[in-house]
Amino acid sequence: MPVYEFKCAKCGELFEVMGSYAEREKEHACPKCGSLEVKQAISLFSAAPPRSF
Repeated sequence: MPVYEFKCAKCGELFEVMGSYAEREKEHACPKCGSLEVKQAISLFSAAPPRSF
């Protein structure tokens, strides 16, 4: 599952939400101050190299 980063416009808290693409579209409250003024932050993705057996 992908991890999406959000940033609170009120207090500046950066937090993550793990879930599907539909989860990204839902309204999220800041875990620090409870504000709903959050924007999705631009983040990088991570990929693990393939394992060799």
